[in-house]
Amino acid sequence: MNQITITIILDPLKDGIQGTINNSESTSGRFLVVGTNYEHRIISEKEFFTCIAQMEAYSRQFFIEDYMVIYDARKEITVSGDKYLVGSFMLAKTCDSGEVFCKLSGEEVEGVKEQLSGYFTEIIINGERYDALALD
Repeated sequence: MNQITITIILDPLKDGIQGTINNSESTSGRFLVVGTNYEHRIISEKEFFTCIAQMEAYSRQFFIEDYMVIYDARKEITVSGDKYLVGSFMLAKTCDSGEVFCKLSGEEVEGVKEQLSGYFTEIIINGERYDALALD
């Protein structure tokens, strides 16, 4: 296994990556996976569309302001007639340009989580409390 070292000493002739890069991927696009436990991770555009393809017919979407929430409908649960998701979902920003989705800025990542907080609730399953995303 090759070791990669990165040094940044503000000398373009001496710093940078050293070693062999066997695999790399850009995270440009800033699509999010958000958990109902309020954690998140940024994913690449490639991972975003791969995940949608793997969900196939089970993919469901809805909008919260300028953001599209995409989740696997097989993970829905019904409590007293209302639908919830416990787990994680993908989030993308819709845009007005010719592209379907826009890139999220670093500031937007935390801002959108704040916007989502109004859609989270607690549900009780078998006597245990769980954070859930309300789908209705």
